[in-house]
Amino acid sequence: MISPIAQRVFQVVVFGGAAFMALGGGFFRDEMLPDNVSRTVTYTLYKSLPPPPQGPSFCKAVTVGIYGLMRPCDYKPPFIWWLQNRA
Repeated sequence: MISPIAQRVFQVVVFGGAAFMALGGGFFRDEMLPDNVSRTVTYTLYKSLPPPPQGPSFCKAVTVGIYGLMRPCDYKPPFIWWLQNRA
């Protein structure tokens, strides 16, 4: 049986992560390629939006080694950009 405290911690982590992703947050991984070029792979809830400059841009918020968290640069969730530019 799971204790009520463990259940509450699980709920906060899962729903906090879901809210972070829905508001435009995401995860990234940097990879160094030859000739001093880097490739950044991003994971967001909004995978079908076009990349910048046509689509919304993301900024790195927290970096730990090659992994990190990112957020929208203008602090507006990507679904607002989609609603404004869906025509």
